[in-house]
Amino acid sequence: MIQSYINNIVLLPTNASSVTFQTDCIRTNSCGCNNCQSWLCHNTGSANYDIVKGGLYEINFDATVSSAAAGVVAFQLYNNGEPIPGTLMAETITAANDYANLGVNKKIRVCCNGNANISVRAVPTVPTPTTTTPAIDTQAPIIVNANFSLTRLNG
Repeated sequence: MIQSYINNIVLLPTNASSVTFQTDCIRTNSCGCNNCQSWLCHNTGSANYDIVKGGLYEINFDATVSSAAAGVVAFQLYNNGEPIPGTLMAETITAANDYANLGVNKKIRVCCNGNANISVRAVPTVPTPTTTTPAIDTQAPIIVNANFSLTRLNG
C-alpha cells in the first residue's frame, strides 16, 4: 500500500496538469526505484505510480479544491496515459476561492505480465450534463489538500 498527500495549497499550471504528490506517508512493499521486488514504484514528488506486478488494485483519491475564477474544476484517474472509465470527478465552483470536495474509489485489474502507470490529472473539458455538446471548459484547479492511496488487494 502507498498513501500520499498534499497538505499545502497548490495551483496547477493548467486545467490539464498532472497532480504531483510531495509526501508519501505510508509505504508497504513499495519503493522509489525500479530495481526491487515490490509491486509498486513511486518517487516522492512524482505524479506517476508504477504498478509492476499483476493483480487487483484499489485506488482512492479525494481532494478539497478551488479555482481562481467561477467555473468547473475536474479530475480523472489515468492508466498508462488513458482515462480510467468511471473516475471523472467534477465540481462547480460558484465564485473564486470557494471550496468543493471531490473523490473517487476505483478497482482495477493489472494482467499478470502487465504493468500500469497510474496518475491523477486535471481534465480540460467535461460533458454537458443535459446534452452531448458542447463540452464545458474547466478552470485550472487549486488543490487545498488531497490524499491518494493505492492498495494491492491480491496477487
